[in-house]
Amino acid sequence: MLEIHDSNRTFQTYMELDVFTEETKNRVKGAQVILLPDFNVKEGVERAFQPDTINFYKYTLAKKDSEIKLELFENKGEEKFLVLHSYDVWIPTIAILNSVLLPLVVNLVSSYVYDRMRSRPKEEPTVHFQLIVSDEESGRSKQLYYKGPAKDFNSSFEKIDVNSLWRDKV
Repeated sequence: MLEIHDSNRTFQTYMELDVFTEETKNRVKGAQVILLPDFNVKEGVERAFQPDTINFYKYTLAKKDSEIKLELFENKGEEKFLVLHSYDVWIPTIAILNSVLLPLVVNLVSSYVYDRMRSRPKEEPTVHFQLIVSDEESGRSKQLYYKGPAKDFNSSFEKIDVNSLWRDKV
């Protein structure tokens, strides 16, 4: 099921956090797609990435047809990753600064999910995916959240009209 909401979380929100070094902030400024950690995941863990983060990151870098500049939003050496014992697909929270990239990112995630499913065709994993789309011009942000069957992932996002994303009703 896909949900779309206005969001007060923007890329700028993350840039203003004191927990990230200036080196980290400068590194991610040039990125088109930023993989974000989740905060207050569990006691004693201030922030951590979803379980599929590293595999998705490597998958994206390995795609020869992908010209996306991708970065992890984390200080070097402070990366922490959750470990879950299920076949569910936990894509990291992704931030993009331009809604034009939305179809490209969704296709990339969809390809990743498809490849994961091919390795275990009899299982039906649930995909967990959160995307923050910021519009620098208006200063607005939308949060897209998908939690549902892997087989329905792509078709759920096909219904989104990128041109109407910033209208009051989607």
